[in-house]
Order: sequence, then C-alpha cells, then structure tokens
Amino acid sequence: MRLVILLCFLSITVKAQNNNAPFVWGINGHPLTQRDYSNNLDEQISAITDLKLSSYRFDVLLDANGYAKKEPDFIKVLNSLKKNNISALPAVMQSGLKSNNADSVYQIAYQQGKNFGARYGDYFPVVEVNNEGDNKIRLHNTGGKVKQGSYDTVKAVKFIATIKGFIDGLKAVKPNIKITLSVSYIHYYYLELLKENNVNYDIIGCHWYSNMGDITNVKPTVGNVLSYISKRFNKAIWITEFNQFKGTTSVDFVRQNNYITQNIRKIIDQGIIKGFFIYELFDQSSLKKRYPEEACYGLIYKDSSGQYIKKDAYEGYKQFVGK
Repeated sequence: MRLVILLCFLSITVKAQNNNAPFVWGINGHPLTQRDYSNNLDEQISAITDLKLSSYRFDVLLDANGYAKKEPDFIKVLNSLKKNNISALPAVMQSGLKSNNADSVYQIAYQQGKNFGARYGDYFPVVEVNNEGDNKIRLHNTGGKVKQGSYDTVKAVKFIATIKGFIDGLKAVKPNIKITLSVSYIHYYYLELLKENNVNYDIIGCHWYSNMGDITNVKPTVGNVLSYISKRFNKAIWITEFNQFKGTTSVDFVRQNNYITQNIRKIIDQGIIKGFFIYELFDQSSLKKRYPEEACYGLIYKDSSGQYIKKDAYEGYKQFVGK
C-alpha cells in the first residue's frame, strides 16, 4: 500500500510551463556557506560571465522566520548577479521546524515562505526548496531502490509538510515564481510522494554523476530517466547537478572534460531538458582533509601561488555553451 500523507491544506494549481522559455545554462557554487567561496565574489562573477552562463545555483541558510541568516551577504550576491545579468537560483535550507506535527510544521513553513517571498521575491525567477529531499528521507543501505520500502515514512510526513508549506506561502505572495525540487539518481518514489500530496512545484532538478550510469539508458529496467520522469510527472526537467563522480579527485582533467562534454550532447539531443548546471565552479581545497571526495568537483582550482587555474572542463563547457 502506497504512503499517502494527509495534509488538510489545498495547494494552488500548477501553472503550465512556458515551452518557449530560453534554455538555462548554469553552474553551482557556495558564496554564502563555504570557505573556498568567501572573499572572492568578483572572481565567481567573472568566471560565470566568461562562461556565458545565465544562472548561478547556490545554497542559502534561512532562520526560523524564513529570512537569510547572512542577509547582507545574500543581498550583495543577488545585486552582483543582477548587475551582471545572471539569474540567482537560491536553494533555501529551512530551520526552526522542530514540531513533530505535520499541520503545525506546514503552518510555520507557510509563514517562512511568505516572509522569504515578500522580502526577496523580486530578485529571482526560480527558487529551490531544500536539496535532494529524496536522500533526506531514504533509509540507509537501500541502494538505488525506488519503492516505498526504501523510505522513512514517518520522516517523510514532516519533510513533505515543510517544503509544501514553504512553497504555498511563497507562491501566495509571489505567484509567478517557479519552484524547482531536486532528486538524485532514480529515486522516483520521492517524486511520487510530491505528486500524491499535491506539492505545487514546477521543475524537477535531476542530479546525475558518472557513477550513476547513462541517464538516457539506465540498465537493466529503468531505461531513459529523462523520458520517464517527463511523462510520469508532467514537469519541466532541468539537470541542476552534473559532473564526473568525485571530480578530479579520481580522474585527470581530460577525463573529467570528456565525461561532461560527451554527455551534454547526448542529453541535449533528447529534446527534454530545459536547463543544465555543472557542479561546481571552484574546487574546495578546505574540504580535502575531512571530505576529500568533495574537494575537486570544480571547473577551476587554485594553485600553490593562489592563482585561479581553469581545468579542461572549464573550456569544454564554455565552448559548448557558446554554440
């Protein structure tokens, strides 16, 4: 029996996607949350501009009222991006939701969404609520399973309430803002939960890395992931994270570039996705000791003299975007 989470709030009807909207080329970064992105916003903007990208996806930590914890820095990033004709795509991370009651959590999250939208909603066309919710509610050691038994149904009740409430509150004050929710690998059951509970979002943001296989032909039974989720869930599809698994920790610059550029063409040729984002802009050398596998995903690294050096994948991505 499938899990159906009962929430007593009606969602707003999802508006049809604009199929004539321009393709979104983007990249990920952490200007508000990570050491290797601190005090170098000008370098970030310069690289994004040089790459001719139209969007910058980055994480934003919120307080219990739904406002950015580093608000002056957040506003600075938003204004810098706007000045350079780059759209901000904030991935907001909520806090202050300790109640175990789904209805209560929804109401708190709803007010957070209203507050966030009222204060910042004029800065960007798209907002992501949380990040990889599928992995936050999946049970450990369930591998790539996509069925109900792979998920913590108790945790899912609260989690769905938090994102649903925030989205409904945000759209109550800024109805034209689009919402993207991310999902990794083939964790379709998370998308089923969103559908069952009428979560009012607009874009599925797929996260895909080389260790997950070929997104257009996952064997043995899944097949074309993009085609399946497009038909099943009737949403616009973006890829909001993509790269060689572990970046250049385990492969050289040439192999990272080959994986990215060869697969972009295959994915674009499907005619399904409307946006593509590389993870990420800069290497994070500060993570090498504690999280070594996360340290070298960037298209740019800093050498021993402190100079920013472009990897092969930087030039490969740039050439593809410029076509």
